[in-house]
Amino acid sequence: MFRISIITLLTFFSCILYGQDTVNIKDSRGLRQGYWRKLDSAGRMVYEGRFRDGVPTGSFRYYYPNGKLKTVSSISDKGRRATTVSYFPGGRKMAEGNYLDEKKDSTWQFFSESDGTLVSTESYQAGMISGLSKIFFPEGGLSELVYYKHGIKDGLWEQYFLDGKLKLRGAFREGEKQGAFTVFYNSGRLFISGQYSQGHQDGTWTYYDEKGVVSKKEIYEKGKLLKTVPPGK
Repeated sequence: MFRISIITLLTFFSCILYGQDTVNIKDSRGLRQGYWRKLDSAGRMVYEGRFRDGVPTGSFRYYYPNGKLKTVSSISDKGRRATTVSYFPGGRKMAEGNYLDEKKDSTWQFFSESDGTLVSTESYQAGMISGLSKIFFPEGGLSELVYYKHGIKDGLWEQYFLDGKLKLRGAFREGEKQGAFTVFYNSGRLFISGQYSQGHQDGTWTYYDEKGVVSKKEIYEKGKLLKTVPPGK
Protein backbone atom coordinates (compact mmCIF):
# COMPACT_ATOMS: atom_id res chain seq x y z
CA MET A 1 0.00 0.00 0.00
CA PHE A 2 2.80 2.36 0.95
CA ARG A 3 4.65 1.47 -2.27
CA ILE A 4 1.55 2.24 -4.34
CA SER A 5 1.20 5.63 -2.59
CA ILE A 6 4.81 6.52 -3.39
CA ILE A 7 4.33 5.64 -7.06
CA THR A 8 1.14 7.67 -7.16
CA LEU A 9 2.88 10.71 -5.65
CA LEU A 10 5.80 10.44 -8.04
CA THR A 11 3.41 10.26 -10.97
CA PHE A 12 1.51 13.29 -9.65
CA PHE A 13 4.62 15.44 -9.26
CA SER A 14 5.89 14.32 -12.64
CA CYS A 15 2.69 15.61 -14.19
CA ILE A 16 3.11 18.92 -12.41
CA LEU A 17 6.71 19.31 -13.52
CA TYR A 18 6.44 18.06 -17.06
CA GLY A 19 2.88 17.29 -18.11
CA GLN A 20 1.68 20.90 -18.19
CA ASP A 21 4.55 21.91 -20.48
CA THR A 22 4.58 18.95 -22.86
CA VAL A 23 6.24 20.41 -25.92
CA ASN A 24 4.81 20.68 -29.44
CA ILE A 25 1.86 18.32 -29.17
CA LYS A 26 -0.91 17.96 -31.75
CA ASP A 27 -4.20 16.25 -31.02
CA SER A 28 -5.93 13.60 -33.12
CA ARG A 29 -7.28 16.36 -35.40
CA GLY A 30 -3.80 17.69 -36.08
CA LEU A 31 -4.40 20.83 -34.00
CA ARG A 32 -1.67 22.24 -31.80
CA GLN A 33 -2.43 22.01 -28.09
CA GLY A 34 -0.65 23.30 -25.00
CA TYR A 35 2.90 24.61 -24.82
CA TRP A 36 4.79 25.08 -28.09
CA ARG A 37 8.20 26.42 -28.85
CA LYS A 38 10.22 26.92 -32.02
CA LEU A 39 14.00 26.57 -32.21
CA ASP A 40 16.27 27.74 -35.00
CA SER A 41 18.83 25.52 -36.73
CA ALA A 42 21.33 26.25 -33.95
CA GLY A 43 18.89 25.19 -31.25
CA ARG A 44 18.16 28.73 -30.07
CA MET A 45 14.68 29.69 -28.98
CA VAL A 46 12.68 31.66 -31.58
CA TYR A 47 9.37 31.78 -29.74
CA GLU A 48 7.32 30.05 -27.07
CA GLY A 49 3.63 30.13 -26.23
CA ARG A 50 0.48 28.11 -25.81
CA PHE A 51 -2.20 26.93 -28.22
CA ARG A 52 -5.77 25.85 -27.71
CA ASP A 53 -7.35 23.89 -30.54
CA GLY A 54 -4.72 25.18 -32.94
CA VAL A 55 -5.24 28.83 -31.95
CA PRO A 56 -2.56 30.84 -30.09
CA THR A 57 -3.74 32.10 -26.71
CA GLY A 58 -2.27 33.98 -23.78
CA SER A 59 1.32 35.17 -23.71
CA PHE A 60 3.74 34.51 -26.59
CA ARG A 61 7.41 35.44 -26.22
CA TYR A 62 9.84 35.92 -29.10
CA TYR A 63 13.64 36.06 -28.75
CA TYR A 64 16.71 37.44 -30.47
CA PRO A 65 19.36 34.88 -31.49
CA ASN A 66 21.36 35.81 -28.37
CA GLY A 67 18.43 34.78 -26.18
CA LYS A 68 17.30 38.25 -25.19
CA LEU A 69 13.61 39.03 -25.24
CA LYS A 70 12.44 40.57 -28.52
CA THR A 71 8.63 40.70 -28.32
CA VAL A 72 5.83 39.81 -25.93
CA SER A 73 2.31 39.41 -27.29
CA SER A 74 -0.79 38.86 -25.18
CA ILE A 75 -3.27 37.10 -27.48
CA SER A 76 -7.04 37.02 -26.99
CA ASP A 77 -10.38 36.81 -28.82
CA LYS A 78 -9.62 33.37 -30.29
CA GLY A 79 -6.33 34.59 -31.75
CA ARG A 80 -7.76 37.68 -33.46
CA ARG A 81 -6.32 40.28 -31.09
CA ALA A 82 -2.85 40.79 -29.65
CA THR A 83 -1.41 43.48 -27.42
CA THR A 84 2.29 43.60 -28.27
CA VAL A 85 5.44 45.11 -26.80
CA SER A 86 8.73 44.88 -28.73
CA TYR A 87 12.22 45.54 -27.38
CA PHE A 88 15.55 46.65 -28.80
CA PRO A 89 18.44 44.16 -28.41
CA GLY A 90 19.72 46.25 -25.50
CA GLY A 91 16.47 45.77 -23.59
CA ARG A 92 14.76 49.14 -24.02
CA LYS A 93 11.20 49.22 -25.26
CA MET A 94 10.98 49.69 -29.04
CA ALA A 95 7.26 49.77 -29.77
CA GLU A 96 3.89 49.04 -28.21
CA GLY A 97 0.49 48.55 -29.82
CA ASN A 98 -2.24 46.20 -30.93
CA TYR A 99 -2.87 43.75 -33.73
CA LEU A 100 -6.24 42.76 -35.12
CA ASP A 101 -6.28 39.73 -37.41
CA GLU A 102 -2.44 39.89 -37.52
CA LYS A 103 -2.46 43.51 -38.77
CA LYS A 104 -1.51 46.63 -36.83
CA ASP A 105 -4.56 48.36 -35.36
CA SER A 106 -5.38 51.52 -33.38
CA THR A 107 -2.62 53.61 -31.76
CA TRP A 108 1.02 52.48 -31.76
CA GLN A 109 3.85 54.08 -29.78
CA PHE A 110 7.52 54.03 -30.82
CA PHE A 111 10.46 54.73 -28.50
CA SER A 112 14.10 55.80 -28.69
CA GLU A 113 16.75 53.10 -28.44
CA SER A 114 19.22 55.50 -26.82
CA ASP A 115 17.15 56.83 -23.91
CA GLY A 116 13.70 55.23 -24.05
CA THR A 117 11.81 58.46 -24.71
CA LEU A 118 8.68 58.51 -26.84
CA VAL A 119 9.61 59.17 -30.49
CA SER A 120 6.26 58.97 -32.26
CA THR A 121 2.68 57.73 -32.21
CA GLU A 122 0.82 56.39 -35.24
CA SER A 123 -2.75 55.29 -35.87
CA TYR A 124 -3.45 52.13 -37.88
CA GLN A 125 -6.43 50.49 -39.53
CA ALA A 126 -6.17 47.03 -41.09
CA GLY A 127 -2.38 47.23 -41.00
CA MET A 128 -2.10 50.59 -42.75
CA ILE A 129 -1.23 53.88 -41.10
CA SER A 130 -4.43 55.89 -41.10
CA GLY A 131 -5.33 58.90 -39.00
CA LEU A 132 -3.16 61.14 -36.84
CA SER A 133 0.62 60.61 -36.65
CA LYS A 134 2.75 62.54 -34.15
CA ILE A 135 6.52 62.98 -33.85
CA PHE A 136 8.08 64.22 -30.61
CA PHE A 137 11.27 66.05 -29.69
CA PRO A 138 13.84 64.03 -27.68
CA GLU A 139 13.35 66.62 -24.95
CA GLY A 140 9.60 66.02 -25.01
CA GLY A 141 6.85 68.01 -26.68
CA LEU A 142 5.26 67.75 -30.08
CA SER A 143 7.55 68.31 -33.09
CA GLU A 144 5.26 67.41 -36.00
CA LEU A 145 1.81 66.08 -36.77
CA VAL A 146 0.33 64.86 -40.01
CA TYR A 147 -2.74 62.88 -41.01
CA TYR A 148 -2.75 59.73 -43.13
CA LYS A 149 -5.42 57.94 -45.11
CA HIS A 150 -4.85 54.33 -46.18
CA GLY A 151 -1.08 54.66 -45.74
CA ILE A 152 -0.76 57.99 -47.60
CA LYS A 153 -0.40 61.47 -46.15
CA ASP A 154 -3.74 63.20 -46.49
CA GLY A 155 -4.90 66.14 -44.39
CA LEU A 156 -3.44 68.70 -42.00
CA TRP A 157 0.34 68.95 -41.57
CA GLU A 158 1.98 71.04 -38.82
CA GLN A 159 5.44 71.45 -37.31
CA TYR A 160 6.33 73.12 -34.01
CA PHE A 161 9.26 74.79 -32.31
CA LEU A 162 10.62 73.23 -29.14
CA ASP A 163 8.71 75.75 -27.03
CA GLY A 164 5.42 74.62 -28.59
CA LYS A 165 4.89 77.54 -30.96
CA LEU A 166 3.70 76.81 -34.48
CA LYS A 167 6.52 76.63 -37.04
CA LEU A 168 4.76 75.42 -40.19
CA ARG A 169 1.24 74.70 -41.38
CA GLY A 170 0.24 73.01 -44.61
CA ALA A 171 -1.71 70.05 -45.90
CA PHE A 172 -1.45 66.95 -48.05
CA ARG A 173 -3.89 65.45 -50.48
CA GLU A 174 -3.27 61.88 -51.59
CA GLY A 175 0.40 62.14 -50.67
CA GLU A 176 1.10 65.48 -52.36
CA LYS A 177 1.41 68.90 -50.73
CA GLN A 178 -1.73 70.82 -51.52
CA GLY A 179 -3.23 74.21 -50.70
CA ALA A 180 -2.11 77.02 -48.40
CA PHE A 181 1.38 76.75 -46.91
CA THR A 182 2.76 79.02 -44.18
CA VAL A 183 6.00 79.14 -42.19
CA PHE A 184 6.51 81.22 -39.05
CA TYR A 185 9.37 82.68 -37.08
CA ASN A 186 9.64 81.60 -33.45
CA SER A 187 8.31 85.05 -32.57
CA GLY A 188 5.04 84.11 -34.23
CA ARG A 189 5.50 86.46 -37.19
CA LEU A 190 4.90 85.15 -40.67
CA PHE A 191 8.02 84.04 -42.57
CA ILE A 192 6.70 82.45 -45.79
CA SER A 193 3.25 82.16 -47.33
CA GLY A 194 2.32 80.44 -50.56
CA GLN A 195 0.32 77.70 -52.24
CA TYR A 196 0.98 74.15 -53.37
CA SER A 197 -0.81 72.48 -56.24
CA GLN A 198 -0.35 68.72 -56.62
CA GLY A 199 2.97 68.86 -54.78
CA HIS A 200 4.35 71.87 -56.69
CA GLN A 201 4.78 75.47 -55.62
CA ASP A 202 2.26 77.51 -57.53
CA GLY A 203 1.28 81.18 -57.78
CA THR A 204 2.80 83.90 -55.62
CA TRP A 205 5.06 83.03 -52.72
CA THR A 206 5.79 85.85 -50.29
CA TYR A 207 8.75 86.03 -47.91
CA TYR A 208 8.92 88.33 -44.85
CA ASP A 209 11.72 89.49 -42.57
CA GLU A 210 11.45 89.22 -38.80
CA LYS A 211 9.84 92.66 -38.62
CA GLY A 212 7.00 91.58 -40.86
CA VAL A 213 8.24 93.46 -43.94
CA VAL A 214 8.10 91.74 -47.32
CA SER A 215 11.62 90.77 -48.37
CA LYS A 216 10.74 89.27 -51.76
CA LYS A 217 8.09 87.54 -53.82
CA GLU A 218 8.43 84.57 -56.13
CA ILE A 219 6.05 83.64 -58.89
CA TYR A 220 5.68 79.92 -59.67
CA GLU A 221 3.78 77.87 -62.18
CA LYS A 222 3.47 74.16 -61.37
CA GLY A 223 6.79 74.19 -59.52
CA LYS A 224 8.69 76.26 -62.04
CA LEU A 225 10.00 79.63 -60.84
CA LEU A 226 8.91 82.25 -63.37
CA LYS A 227 10.31 85.36 -61.71
CA THR A 228 11.45 86.94 -58.45
CA VAL A 229 9.96 90.26 -57.44
CA PRO A 230 12.21 92.52 -55.30
CA PRO A 231 10.77 94.18 -52.18
CA GLY A 232 8.67 97.26 -52.83
CA LYS A 233 7.59 96.08 -56.27
